[in-house]
Amino acid sequence: MSGPAESVKNLTVSEVEAAVKEVQKTPGGVKIDIVLSPAVQKLTPRSQSAPTTPLTQEEIEEKLAAAANRKEGLEKLRMKNIASQLSKIEDVRTKKEEINAEVSAKSKETLEKSLEMQERNRVLQLELQRNKVANQNAKVEKTHKELEIQNEAARIAKECDINAKLNKAQDKREEQLEEKIAKLKMHEQYVMEVKQIQQKSISQDKTKAEADLNKKLEKAAKERERQEAELKTKLSEHSKHVQLVRQNKEKLDTTAPESA
Repeated sequence: MSGPAESVKNLTVSEVEAAVKEVQKTPGGVKIDIVLSPAVQKLTPRSQSAPTTPLTQEEIEEKLAAAANRKEGLEKLRMKNIASQLSKIEDVRTKKEEINAEVSAKSKETLEKSLEMQERNRVLQLELQRNKVANQNAKVEKTHKELEIQNEAARIAKECDINAKLNKAQDKREEQLEEKIAKLKMHEQYVMEVKQIQQKSISQDKTKAEADLNKKLEKAAKERERQEAELKTKLSEHSKHVQLVRQNKEKLDTTAPESA
């Protein structure tokens, strides 16, 4: 008949692991509850049989020694199983901590890279948007200034033409010419001020802007010279016409008495 020690020796590792019912961490270590055998129902006492032959002292000592050996073997196996289980638990805990640390490091690195990439994209998009707005503002400002210059030049040209037609008196010729020259100078000063404002407000594409503005200034200067030359020509023609009218009038005044 096999005893408890023999039953414990026949247990497998999986059976021992299944016997662990509870694991608790305590300040002094780890507490493990292991059930090595199911609860045994209390047997009802049997009816006393006929008295047997009394055991001798030697037989009693042998039985006690065998019981002590079985108990010692069972205790050793129990301690061995407990140590093995604790070792497995510690290995699992260490492995879990290593995995968690590795996953945490990788997650942190990935998150930092993602945040860095997002920040770079945000700065790049902001810079592109800022450049786009600056270019649009420069174009609008440039178009606005060009339109002002064209309108002012057209206004002055029209005013010069109207004044040249309205002012027929020869005695107003020099005054009108000086007035127009003063206005052209004011326009030139205005163009120069516009150029200075445009040079201060437009930072990008400065070379092209200056070239375009210089072309417009040259065009305005040529237009001014043309208008002055045209005005002088008209005034000269007007003077000749007045002189011719005067001569004709003198001839008429001279021939009138003779006819009388």
